[in-house]
Amino acid sequence: DEGAKDNVFRGVLRSKGFAWLSPANWGSREGCDNWRHETAMYWSHAGKHFGIETAGKWWAGLDKDQIRPYFANNMKEYERIMEEDWISDEWGDRRQELVFIGINLDEDAIRKELDHCLCTEEELAVYRKNVKRYIVREEAAVTMLRRELN
Repeated sequence: DEGAKDNVFRGVLRSKGFAWLSPANWGSREGCDNWRHETAMYWSHAGKHFGIETAGKWWAGLDKDQIRPYFANNMKEYERIMEEDWISDEWGDRRQELVFIGINLDEDAIRKELDHCLCTEEELAVYRKNVKRYIVREEAAVTMLRRELN
């Protein structure tokens, strides 16, 4: 088929890695998926099988001082994460990190195709506003819970 020949993913046998997905439904009601902001997703593909599932939280959901104790016995790994995985102060370690394995792959074409999935500058501006609202709601919920417990 003619379309298959033009598919940039033709020749990909396996792909895997971590992905940061934007919530589609920010909010505080049932059905919201704010959790996506804090959750690393594991991407796994082999042949015709594809899966994406939660892989834990991004370290960026914590302050850097809160992360350090997790690595008390392995400060080299903490330093590696801060050097290699910490993309920016704004987003921390949230990122797309995917590997494609196959035959005659065109890395530039695959990268260009995947770049279409990234937020535009306008979408990122909206994302930033939603994150701020999300953080304010989370902090208010924690404060309220602390009051109830005291």
